[in-house]
Amino acid sequence: MLVRWLCLLLLAVLSVPATAATAWVDDEIYVPVRSGAGSGYRIVHRGLKSGTQVELLGEEGDWAHIRYGDVDGYIGKQYISRSPVAAIRLRDATQKAEKLEQQVVALQEQLNQAQSERDRLSGENQELQGSLTSRGQELDKLRDVAADPLRLDQANRRLNEELSMLRSDLDQLKAENTMLRNDNTSRKWITGVGILILGAVAGLLLKSKSGRRRGGWAN
Repeated sequence: MLVRWLCLLLLAVLSVPATAATAWVDDEIYVPVRSGAGSGYRIVHRGLKSGTQVELLGEEGDWAHIRYGDVDGYIGKQYISRSPVAAIRLRDATQKAEKLEQQVVALQEQLNQAQSERDRLSGENQELQGSLTSRGQELDKLRDVAADPLRLDQANRRLNEELSMLRSDLDQLKAENTMLRNDNTSRKWITGVGILILGAVAGLLLKSKSGRRRGGWAN
């Protein structure tokens, strides 16, 4: 009975499947190059690594005539691909991704520089706006200061014009006064001459009357 149980236990242990590990088939192979189109021809190159670029010269049945550097021979057509293998495509994609990542990094740096330049220009713009406002205020003050001399000059011009007009009026008054004086002098002369003439006429008349009286008395 004990032996039977031991046998059953051993069978149970043996029937338990072993824990399987995950693995992948390696797709990196080496293809031998032969001197002719057949497996019986000698190997002229021990093996080209998968993904190696070769020059396809032609095909003979299941064999492809290729050239790799100085090696001229044949390999199975199943190892020839008209497009790059997945490893090469992956490598090219990885290289492109790395280049794109580098470009992204460069563009990010350019963007950061542009943002820094924008911030700097924005600060300079604010400073210029403040300076412009200050200069505008100073200009207004200068205009106010300059306006006083202008107003004084305008007032001075008006006063000079009024003074010129007053001088013209004064000259005219002087001229009229001179004319009036000359007119009064002429009148005085005329009056004096008239008085003299009247005196002379009166004297003659008196002499004439006196002579008549004497002649009457003599008779």
